[in-house]
Amino acid sequence: MLLSGRRILAVGPRRAVLHGFTGPVDDLGEAVLVPGLLNAHSHLELSHLAGASPAGLGFCAWVGWLMAQPLAALSFEALGKAVAQAADTGTTAVIDVGNRAGPAVAAALRAAGLSGLVCHEYLGWGRLAPQDLPPALAAAAGDGVAATASGHALYSTSPDNLRRAMAVCRDRAAPFCLHLAEHTGEVELLASGTGEFADLLRGRLLPKSWRAPGRTPVAEAKAQGLLGPGTLAVHAVHLTPDDRAILAASGTTVCLCPRSNARIGVGTADAPALLAAGIRLALGTDSLASNDDLDLWNEVRALLAAHPNLPGPAILAALTTVPAGLLGREATLGRLAPGAVGGVAVMPPDLVERLSPAGK
Repeated sequence: MLLSGRRILAVGPRRAVLHGFTGPVDDLGEAVLVPGLLNAHSHLELSHLAGASPAGLGFCAWVGWLMAQPLAALSFEALGKAVAQAADTGTTAVIDVGNRAGPAVAAALRAAGLSGLVCHEYLGWGRLAPQDLPPALAAAAGDGVAATASGHALYSTSPDNLRRAMAVCRDRAAPFCLHLAEHTGEVELLASGTGEFADLLRGRLLPKSWRAPGRTPVAEAKAQGLLGPGTLAVHAVHLTPDDRAILAASGTTVCLCPRSNARIGVGTADAPALLAAGIRLALGTDSLASNDDLDLWNEVRALLAAHPNLPGPAILAALTTVPAGLLGREATLGRLAPGAVGGVAVMPPDLVERLSPAGK
C-alpha cells in the first residue's frame, strides 16, 4: 500500500505498488490491515476527567458525580493526549459531541491528522433557532472536520430544539446524534414521570409543565419525528422488541458504547437482537469521564466479551463503513482503495481470527 500521509495512493501486490518507488518502506510482517477506524461517539471536551470516574454507580449517581466536576476547565494538554491516543490505536475520524469546546476539539483533531464531525449540543427548553448556532460551530468548520448541531436526549432538550438541531443536520448533510434509551431511569421517566431519575430532573432540566408521554424512549423519538436514516441513536441499551422494529423501519443507526455502559452501570445493549432486526451498528468510546481510554479495539473486546457469537464482519462494519456512510464519506473513509483518506489500522493479533469472515 502506497500512502501520502493518510491518503491511499495505491493498493496491490508489493512488486506492483513499489515499482519505481524510492521512498521509505515499512514492512509490518504478518499483519492484517483494515481501514482507519471511525469513533462514532465521543465527548473529547471531557478528556481532563480521565481516570477520575468511579465505576458502577448507576446513572443518577454518575450524573451527580459528573456535575460536581470542573466541566468548564478544558485542558488543551489532556485533549491533545486523548486525540493522540485515539490516533495511535487506529482511529482516523471521530463524531464528537459537546457544548463548550468545539473549536478546540476541531483544532486537536486536525493537529493529529484526524477528521470527523464536531457536534454542538442543543440543551434545555428555551427557544433556540438555527441562526442562533453557537460560535463554536462556525469556528469548528474546516478541512477534514465538519460541524453541526445535535440534541442531547429527550429529557434534556425540548422537542422544538431537537427538531431545530435535526434541521441543521439535514441542511449540512450530517448525522443527527441523540442519546436514547441509555438507562432504566430514562425509560421510567418517559413512561410514567416517576422514579429516581425523574426526581433528579424535576426543578432542574424539566419545566413544571412537562408531562410524561407514556411511551418508551424510542416510541417518543418516533412521535417527535427524530428517527430516520440520518439519525445516530447512541447507547440504545433498554429496548423492547417493538422499539427495535421501530428503529429498523426508520433506518436509524445505533451507536453502541459497551465499556461506558458497563463503567456507569446502566446495562448491556443487545447487539445480536439489534443486528437480527436489521439495524446498522456503529461503535463509540463515549468520554474519558466514563471510559478508561479511547481505543476502539478495546471496545471490540468488550463487545465480544458480552456477545461471543457476534459476527466479525458486522463488527468491522461498525468501525468503518457504517459510520463512514453516516458522514456521507463512504468514498473516502472506511475503505482501503486509491483515493481514500482514512489511512490504515493494524488489527490486534488477538482479534484477527475472531473478526475474519470465517469467524463466528
